[in-house]
Amino acid sequence: MGRTYWDEELETLPWQDVQAWQAERIGPWLQGLAARSSFHADLLRDADVPVSLSSLDALSDLPMTAKDDVRRSQADRAPGRPFGRHQAVPLTDVVQTLSSSGTTGDPVFFALTRHDHQVWLDAVATAFWTGGVRPDDVAAHLVGLPGVAGGLPYADGFRHLGATLVWLGGLATDKIVRALPTVQASVVLATSSFGTYLADRCQDLVGRDAASLGVRNLLGGGEPGLGQPEIRDRIRAGWGLDAVHEIMGLGDVLSVLWAECGEGGGMHFCGQRSVAVELLDPATDDQLAWEDGASGEAVYTTFDREATPALRFRSADHVVVTADSCGCGRTSPRIRCIGRTDDMLIYKAMNVFPSAIRDVVVDGFADVTEPYVRVFKDHADQVRFDRPIAIEVEAADGVDPARWDDLAHRIDDEVRRRLQVRVDTTLVAAETMPRSAYKTPLVHVREPATAPAQT
Repeated sequence: MGRTYWDEELETLPWQDVQAWQAERIGPWLQGLAARSSFHADLLRDADVPVSLSSLDALSDLPMTAKDDVRRSQADRAPGRPFGRHQAVPLTDVVQTLSSSGTTGDPVFFALTRHDHQVWLDAVATAFWTGGVRPDDVAAHLVGLPGVAGGLPYADGFRHLGATLVWLGGLATDKIVRALPTVQASVVLATSSFGTYLADRCQDLVGRDAASLGVRNLLGGGEPGLGQPEIRDRIRAGWGLDAVHEIMGLGDVLSVLWAECGEGGGMHFCGQRSVAVELLDPATDDQLAWEDGASGEAVYTTFDREATPALRFRSADHVVVTADSCGCGRTSPRIRCIGRTDDMLIYKAMNVFPSAIRDVVVDGFADVTEPYVRVFKDHADQVRFDRPIAIEVEAADGVDPARWDDLAHRIDDEVRRRLQVRVDTTLVAAETMPRSAYKTPLVHVREPATAPAQT
């Protein structure tokens, strides 16, 4: 109980020494990778695979992979190989299967061997410990899908750490809320949007405020947003929390890779023992230094994963380094996720993340709007916009509808000033946007207008 870190050796080792330690292990792992995975054999066929790495800089000479590569590989299935050519062990060695949520395409399935499972247990425990979870906590797990990265692996991580697991995800929302004080939950794990939803709607659901439920700590992730101070403060106040900690990971690599310590201000890397991470300039694919203010795409190599390994996997998560040191003593850089490549929009010649549009609204208009924004496309494949991007913003309860047009124009102007893109804002009444117990999508496809009935 008195320990400060779960994995003190690597959490406090200077970051450059962590990277050197990882480089020593990646060389031998690479030598056997092609023999175990036909997917990686093809990937590395024309590459000069190093026998040893003096630093992670040497990874820049190797090809990268992305989710669509893995998805295509998985489609090439054979008996005993449900994970396709990516599968690197016999099926008899696989003890657990997980899948992506399918929010950006058909679900991709991942596999864990018994060794992989142990590696994940320790990494998830490292992240949760960083996020303030301790063995005397009762942890309410509110994710309802057991087969995703935030399902079973998180449940296993709570147990491995020694906390009392109460898995309430999948129950009706009112039953979840009623159960929290019954089981004396001190920690809640939820998506950022569900944490906000319960902070706002608990009174309507069960006749009591979320602050009366006794929860002290909320771990939130699954989508960008918790790094926004206004959303964080709303959750903290609504729940009456002592702490809010953001976490982030992905099943392709490790279910939780980053977690926020008690100092706040960004998430620490927590996968040191099994995953190497590079920061790449998305325009040039050049490696960037992990220094305060740097921003780029996180790219991962799983040098201690047996079943479905990943070499230089492009996460599509664009992050910004918020600090390269921390008062907690952890030595990894701290980051925030600012958006995903999958969500990138282009207004004329300007790139913009939908989350950045939402952040402008939340940051500048918190007194007159709710933290709920929808960005609309005309069709699912639309990326480019020649006309202003249509958005809906939920007005705060009590804001006179007569003010909505003026407020919409002010939002349009502020987005243009800060992001150099144009939007066309529509205000909608409070409580009219859908809320979700899992991830709440920010981007929506406009439903076509209903054709008039034929007579």
